[in-house]
Amino acid sequence: MLAPVLMSKSPNDEQLRRLLNVRKTLASESDYERLLERVLEEGRAITGARYAALGVLDQERVELERFLTSGVDAGTRGAIGEPPRGRGVLGVLVLDPRPLRLADVAEHPDSYGFPAGHPPMRSFLGVPIMIGSEVWGNLYFAEKEDAREFSEADEQAAVILAEWAAKAIANVTE
Repeated sequence: MLAPVLMSKSPNDEQLRRLLNVRKTLASESDYERLLERVLEEGRAITGARYAALGVLDQERVELERFLTSGVDAGTRGAIGEPPRGRGVLGVLVLDPRPLRLADVAEHPDSYGFPAGHPPMRSFLGVPIMIGSEVWGNLYFAEKEDAREFSEADEQAAVILAEWAAKAIANVTE
């Protein structure tokens, strides 16, 4: 579904080119773990995010059972401690699976801060990954590298990426 690309605040030419290329890349990936890594890598490149994460929901669809990251080195990841389970701002997407874009994550009413050792993050973009009519997980992006916050075009691109990721995940896990 490319309808969002046709909107006035559509992804720029580079984003659109990357999105079209990533669709082919994800569709041809047959290894589940590598597919998830590619979604994170491409998501960072497409949105201009310093950090990306993918949260996979548990079977009851109430919390995250897995949390993969990109842009955070192993030392920092170890200093942060336990991965999040879907509370705070991350939990907003678990309870209400719609795109969420924030200029400053700390100002959201559900934010309660980051654990010690966590890198500073202000700008935030989260989108659900829906397989069929069910939420499978969420993509999270933080720290837009060349701007104060993520744009509407970044959000549109992330939504499209999530749709293509959902199709590729469904194909690999069938």
